[in-house]
Amino acid sequence: MSIRWVFLLILLFLIIAISGCTDTEPEQAAVTVSGTPTPTVQATAEVFPVHEPLTVYVTIKGTMFNPPELDITNGTTVKWTNQDSDRYILNVSGSRSPPLNKKDTWSFSFNKTGAYEFRCDLHPSMPHGRITVI
Repeated sequence: MSIRWVFLLILLFLIIAISGCTDTEPEQAAVTVSGTPTPTVQATAEVFPVHEPLTVYVTIKGTMFNPPELDITNGTTVKWTNQDSDRYILNVSGSRSPPLNKKDTWSFSFNKTGAYEFRCDLHPSMPHGRITVI
C-alpha cells in the first residue's frame, strides 16, 4: 500500500471520528436503580405567553371626557390625553395628575376591582367620568 493510500485512510478515519463529535442532540442519561436501567425522560420547559399590559385611552376636549364611562379589567391602565387648549388636573379617587396642557398625557393603573370616579379639579362643573374595574 502506498503512502498516499495510508494518508487517505487516516484522513477518512479522522473525518468520521470528528463528525461523531459534532452531534447537536442533547445527551440523555439513564438512571440505574438496583442494577436495572430505567428509561430517561427528557424534560421540556413550559412556555407561558406574556401578555402586554392593556391600555385604554380617554380624550379630553371641549371640557368633556370621551368616553365618559369605562368598564375595564383589573390591571388595565387608563391614559388620558388633553386635546383641548385649556389646562386640566385630573383626580382619580384621590390621585391627582400634574397640570395637563394641550397634548399632555397622564396614566393611572387600576389594580383593584371597584368603581372609580374621575374629574377635573380645575373645572368643577365639568361632567365627571366613571371607571368600573371588574
